Amino acid sequence: MKKKLLTYWVLLVVSILLIQAQQTMSLKLDTEQNSNKLKTNIAIATVENSINSKISIKAGRAPYYLIFDKKGVFIKSVKNPAINSRQGASSEVIDLLLKESCEIVIAGQFGNKMQNLLKRNNIKFYKKDGIADKVIQSYVKKRRSK
Repeated sequence: MKKKLLTYWVLLVVSILLIQAQQTMSLKLDTEQNSNKLKTNIAIATVENSINSKISIKAGRAPYYLIFDKKGVFIKSVKNPAINSRQGASSEVIDLLLKESCEIVIAGQFGNKMQNLLKRNNIKFYKKDGIADKVIQSYVKKRRSK
């Protein structure tokens, strides 16, 4: 009787451990798939909240960020939370870009701190000037041809 009881306990513990391991593996796979799917948007720093706006010279102090999908379709305009920050504008902008699932950001210029933070967060950055809509369409067209 004691042997049977011990066998049942061992089987129960092993079963629980196997189920937990399977759930953990499943959760890791889901997280990896979601993180790969999430970072697909493109942000452009602009002086106005319109796709016909000029690109802002400074990435950290741009009044707005226009968010586009990877095909160049406009998603939304977001007011830069760091526009009036005395310090730490780069960190706030990075947080915004991550929240908006951006893998690429375009602006006129990027400071050294901003460049380092972008690299650390695997966000590509490009220096461009002109009108946001024309730049995004040109960028998407070049990207497709590669």
